[in-house]
Amino acid sequence: MSEEKLTREELIKKAEKPGRDAMILHPYYRGKVQVTAKCVVRNMDDFAIWYTPGVAKPCLAIKEDPLAVFEHTNKG
Repeated sequence: MSEEKLTREELIKKAEKPGRDAMILHPYYRGKVQVTAKCVVRNMDDFAIWYTPGVAKPCLAIKEDPLAVFEHTNKG
């Protein structure tokens, strides 16, 4: 594979492309990361199962038994 020697100006233009693209794509997508729920959250009672205080129980179980991380999370 032959690599052609780029001029300084061409290298600068190539290096600036991701920044130019980002300025177009970030407003279009309104950011780059989206978080979606894996489970149904209909109300605050449902929400409490997955977040405080509900999140503490699995954390405490993992603290007591580090191998429980494989049961209560997507690790492994």
